[in-house]
Amino acid sequence: MNADAKLMDVAQRSCDFHRGFLALQEEHSNWVDNIRGKLPDDLTGTLFRNGPGAMHAGSEAYGHWFDGPGMISAVSFNGGRAHFKNRYVRTPKFLTDKEEGRVSGRGFGTQIRGGWFRNLLKPMTNPANTSVSWHGEKLCAFYEGGQPFRLDPFTLDTLGPEYYGGALTPRTTISAHGKIHPKTGHQINFGVNLVGLGWRGIKCALDVHEIQSNGADVRSCRIPLSKFPFLHDFALTEHYALFLVSSVNFGLGGPLLGTATLSETLSYDPYQPMRGIAVDLRSMTVAREFELPPGIVVHFANSFETGDELVTDFFHTTSTEGFAWLGDVFDVQTVAGAQLQRLRLNLKTGQTHTEAFDSAPIGEFPAWNTDQTGLANGFCFYVGHSPDRESGFFNSLVTLNTHTGAFTHTDVGPNRYTSEALFTTRAHPRSENDGYLLAFVYDASTHRSEVQVREAANPDNEIAAVLLDHHVPFGFHGHFTRELFLS
Repeated sequence: MNADAKLMDVAQRSCDFHRGFLALQEEHSNWVDNIRGKLPDDLTGTLFRNGPGAMHAGSEAYGHWFDGPGMISAVSFNGGRAHFKNRYVRTPKFLTDKEEGRVSGRGFGTQIRGGWFRNLLKPMTNPANTSVSWHGEKLCAFYEGGQPFRLDPFTLDTLGPEYYGGALTPRTTISAHGKIHPKTGHQINFGVNLVGLGWRGIKCALDVHEIQSNGADVRSCRIPLSKFPFLHDFALTEHYALFLVSSVNFGLGGPLLGTATLSETLSYDPYQPMRGIAVDLRSMTVAREFELPPGIVVHFANSFETGDELVTDFFHTTSTEGFAWLGDVFDVQTVAGAQLQRLRLNLKTGQTHTEAFDSAPIGEFPAWNTDQTGLANGFCFYVGHSPDRESGFFNSLVTLNTHTGAFTHTDVGPNRYTSEALFTTRAHPRSENDGYLLAFVYDASTHRSEVQVREAANPDNEIAAVLLDHHVPFGFHGHFTRELFLS
């Protein structure tokens, strides 16, 4: 079945969460008059979000959710009103796919039609579809396999690739999970790169970057890796960046020869320990390496230091179920989550201790009060499944007290499904979790989306919702800034 026929089949389904993956072709810029409830007067700023805006180019489907072209959505809150705009990131991949009406480049799970010889030695193209961040007076859209693309924050127009004053090159990558240090204002980020050939094969390395608050000057260090890793996110404390290399391996031969995608070569080794690397950001050197039992880590929550210990929370699993559904989002029955765990690493002795938040629901896409990034905190916000709706896309918001293990579990509404929820404080917060959760929520019954604003301390209390007259496809990661960008 070609993409047109498949998408028509999905579009004709009634009240089905799969329709939330359908493309939004139009680009909008308008004030939204339809508000349920009343937007808080102190909610001022811009919520940016990134994700694949389409799962096909012409009549050809992308082979993986990670390969759709990035589309930035922006909701500006000001004086109790909301303005929405969206725009595709004009990467070379997007422009060529649009002009030719087909998939013109390879992706994480997508091949160019025509066989292995058309894919031989072809690198993955960069859709800039995973996250978005405002830092150093620059709005950038990020992807794992390339450079970020800089955007105009007022119009979302694409300005071109961002190389941070030459710290990156067209052949190097930077991750989609940079974190901004609240004390220094610097962005800490990393990239996994192929750096040469050795007698054992292709050499890989982890490059760690500290991008100064001016968005230009960069300090970096390079750490050799024994193989190409699965490394999507990391933990940031006041003085350290912590990386956990999952027990996941990729075969590079097939992708280089054009016979397979990187996604097809992914495998989990239940006997391969996870490798931990703690980098001291003051000297940009490795402070400690260690091993943990086999597992898969995709996303980290907040992290902090206490005495000699480095403490970090992350979602952990030993199942590849979370990868399996990504290749066909129009057929998935349940989006998989993982269990939140806490790691304590003694930086002096190298001893480790892990403990799961067993009572908390499984989920994904953690968020926290970013004013506390790298500092001791007590709350984690993430998305999961309601106990009576345990299939489909994520449909609930979880607020977890990491001190006590107590949590709240809030369904976002009948026939509704939520992407990542971000936290922002009130104008004058009285506590760490005194703020709002902001989430793009898809209503399958109307094929429209809304941006829900809920009380973080009590998510059952929906304060307001911005009701769009169209849907926004399910996405990945976003960024809230108190800066206001209205063209």
